[in-house]
Amino acid sequence: MRSQILQLTIWMSIGLSIVSCKKDSFLSEHWNHPLSTQRNPEVQLTQIESNLDPKQCANCHENQFKAWQSSFHAKSIGNGILWQKEILSFEEWNRCLHCHSPLPETKAEISETFQTHEILDSKRKHFPSGISNPSIQCASCHIRNQIWYGPPSRNLTANQLTTLQANLPHNGFKVQEEFESSAFCQSCHESPESGQKLNGKHLMEVYQEWENTSFAKKGIQCQNCHMPNRDHTWKGIHDPDFVRAGLQPSWSLTRTANGEIQIDAKLKSIGIGHKFPTYLIPKVYLRFFGKNQFGNRKLIEESILGRLVNTNLTEEYYDTRITPGNSHNVSFRFTLDEKAIKTLDWEIEVDPDEHYIRSFEESLREKGNLLSAETKKQLQLSLSEKKDSRYVLFTLSLPVPVSLPK
Repeated sequence: MRSQILQLTIWMSIGLSIVSCKKDSFLSEHWNHPLSTQRNPEVQLTQIESNLDPKQCANCHENQFKAWQSSFHAKSIGNGILWQKEILSFEEWNRCLHCHSPLPETKAEISETFQTHEILDSKRKHFPSGISNPSIQCASCHIRNQIWYGPPSRNLTANQLTTLQANLPHNGFKVQEEFESSAFCQSCHESPESGQKLNGKHLMEVYQEWENTSFAKKGIQCQNCHMPNRDHTWKGIHDPDFVRAGLQPSWSLTRTANGEIQIDAKLKSIGIGHKFPTYLIPKVYLRFFGKNQFGNRKLIEESILGRLVNTNLTEEYYDTRITPGNSHNVSFRFTLDEKAIKTLDWEIEVDPDEHYIRSFEESLREKGNLLSAETKKQLQLSLSEKKDSRYVLFTLSLPVPVSLPK
């Protein structure tokens, strides 16, 4: 169970496995874990420029900093992963941190393995005020060996930018087009080719799901949807408005020849560049209720969208996710008591952390008494947080008329 929980923790917003970017030498080196420290004697910077605390970055990049603060990247080291340190080996724990806390300086906050003289010396120099949040930081993606990297300028030509670089802080930055490519996200959001498969599918295939769609053919990258206008919030399944924008529900009622009610409902993926929901963590529930004049509801039918896998990650029970541009259809009949039911409701609920909830409940039940008080509290807090992440995506209602079309 220990190794399965290790894999489980990574999938929500950052992947466990590191993909080798063979097609791009920059990405291959940029995400070559474990990353090296930020020390680089050949680069001359002021003390302020050498300070890699995100708050320091906010002096020039305030909007990005504020967006990052509310993002899951800024929460990648939280109760959900911290409680697992007690049950994982050093090797397993350190593999988690490759994506959850990429910099060796931040890893040193939560792993004894990285508390070497070299790393601690780099940490004191580049984080002089300490590291209060050892999650994914600005430097995790943008800085290597005290060299800043970023996407091409949207306002300046290459020549104009080159001229300007000499006057920018921290010696300017090196332009890398990969920052606007889905491949940049692949290392933490895609299982390696050699990774575990269930029913012929890797545990994480979001990059592959995107690669085979019209989105990829049109050049629509992960960043176009998850970082619009270079926004650093990386919204996803936990954001109701973001999810609603990519889906279109529709339904109809008809009466059959024998007097039953026929319900035909369709949830179409209209703006999502991968399977919905991606990964095996979230589940989406399509529930149909009959409601009486007092507002009391009775469940008539339920359909589930998602990839259901056991907590040991050894068996897949079903995969009902929607591929881009396609729909999940529900069709059923029922006998209507028109005196009792005045309205039919279709409610779509999203449980972004369903698989985590099942797994964490099992861990609490089976291992709770073996955990230290602090670790058990972290597990309980994480379980509560994940249960609170559920939300209703759509609620559609249709009145029950005296006569329905046949």
